[in-house]
Amino acid sequence: MTSKEDKDRPSDFEAWLSSVSDTFRGLTVQKQSETLLTLINLGSPEQRYHLLKNVSVALQRDILVLLPVEIQELICYYIDTQSLLRACCVSKRWNGIISSLSSVWRRKCIELGSGPVEEECVNWKSLCLSTLKLVEGIHNGTAFRQHDIKATCLSLEHITGLDYCKGFLIGCADNLVGVWRAEDYELISLFSVLHRISCVQICDGKLLAFGHSTGHITTWHLNTDRYDATPFQEYRSHAGVIMSLSVCSEIDLMVSGASDSLAKIWCVSSGTLLRTLFDHSHWIVQVTLLPFLDSKPNKTLFERRHTLLTMTRDHVRIFSWKADSECKSVYGDINTIDESHLVFPLKSVLHFFTPGCHVNAGKVIYINQTMVTEEEAGNAEIIFKSLATQNVVGRVKLFTKVRKLLAVGDKFALLLLPQGHAFFNLRIVELSTGKMIGGCYLPHSSSSTPDLAQVVVGETAWLNGLSQQQPDDLVVALGLPKGRIRVVTWRDLQETSTG
Repeated sequence: MTSKEDKDRPSDFEAWLSSVSDTFRGLTVQKQSETLLTLINLGSPEQRYHLLKNVSVALQRDILVLLPVEIQELICYYIDTQSLLRACCVSKRWNGIISSLSSVWRRKCIELGSGPVEEECVNWKSLCLSTLKLVEGIHNGTAFRQHDIKATCLSLEHITGLDYCKGFLIGCADNLVGVWRAEDYELISLFSVLHRISCVQICDGKLLAFGHSTGHITTWHLNTDRYDATPFQEYRSHAGVIMSLSVCSEIDLMVSGASDSLAKIWCVSSGTLLRTLFDHSHWIVQVTLLPFLDSKPNKTLFERRHTLLTMTRDHVRIFSWKADSECKSVYGDINTIDESHLVFPLKSVLHFFTPGCHVNAGKVIYINQTMVTEEEAGNAEIIFKSLATQNVVGRVKLFTKVRKLLAVGDKFALLLLPQGHAFFNLRIVELSTGKMIGGCYLPHSSSSTPDLAQVVVGETAWLNGLSQQQPDDLVVALGLPKGRIRVVTWRDLQETSTG
């Protein structure tokens, strides 16, 4: 017999344990289970208590803690954002590990549409949380705040023209004009012009351009210090109603489109008519001037060329001309405009077309849809055509009717749907998926022109990424009956959650 001291020696115990372990491994699974249960039943209460603590740790190993960082990131990449946030609540250790995976949260931000972020030391998880809250607010409509501006000083009927630029909202009806400061929507200027206004544009927050039903155009200087406006120039040549204007003071140019099927290019400062474009077969409902500026190289379509977009019910046309010339005029060599003329047919059905054409990243973007019955949901789709090849390079099917394509960015598009939709008629579409992620409901606004001059879009940087959205920024404004202007702004969801 071995003495008690010999049994307690580490070397003898280890040899015995090794022999028992070898025998245990040779047993069947059922015999192993029986052996373990027998040994547990032989143990004292103190031994069972220690087993309860140690066995649970051995059996419930934390797989996330044991994995290397590369595998942790790979697993979290495939988990949706909401589930990832719930996983952070499992334990402090899980929260610490998951929260430290910056590359994962950065990817989730991009998937949610946060867009480019310039800050180098950004907390990606916090940005992801705020972006997710904004996306949820867009989805259920709580991200928007609406209120009406009383514009009875202009009209007791419908407000027919609106525009917005750099913190100023301008509204008009007949020959009366009001200017509101977007900071608090206080009326800062009220004046009249000689003729009925058909369309309006404000440039750089200082120059006001009015198209008139008489076929001529007037410009006014807005004096923000004295809160009044003074006449500047008058431009006469059109033989029809002015339907659209586009002004760029940086190159001293203005473009007008009218019901006489002509587009005209003017020198803003002198009032001189520089060029008339006769290439259109119907009313010109939209003109958009896209200048080449050294300070904004990414905002142009062609290198070293100014660009003009015109839209009728049948075609979208792109004109361009050299930005540099020997005479060094600020608006370039307008005589080279015939060198490049691109035509994009719209294939309208029964003269039915959807207003709103935009250019972005070398593509012309517009809505294509055909007439459907009131019972049908609609067949609208957003078309992307390459400027280089003039071929369709993308389609976003919307499966609904669209009243106007209001704005387009890198990630999102803003749509106005016809009245009568049970849910939201102001919709935001995610371009990568075609999914309508939300919006809000707006009251009916009667069209004052084919291009809906009574509707104006506010700040649009958020269309390139939700991280550029700012609380209280104007989203859209529209003219309503009884002298009202409905204003839609972004709500501060962080303030709402803490309030």
